[in-house]
Amino acid sequence: MVTNLKKTRLGVLDRYLTLWIFLAMAVGLLVGRCLPGFPVWLERWTVGTTNIPIAVGLVAMLFPPL
Repeated sequence: MVTNLKKTRLGVLDRYLTLWIFLAMAVGLLVGRCLPGFPVWLERWTVGTTNIPIAVGLVAMLFPPL
């Protein structure tokens, strides 16, 4: 029998994860609308078929579980 259970509260990032996701999507849409040259600039960071900023973002996103 375990008697020493602590209730832990989620952190701000974890508690509002859905909000952060929707905010990131909104920022992406706004950047696409307000900065029409951004996709062209982003395309210059492509090596072969790999977009470097997207690859770095994916690695940063997947690193914590590892």
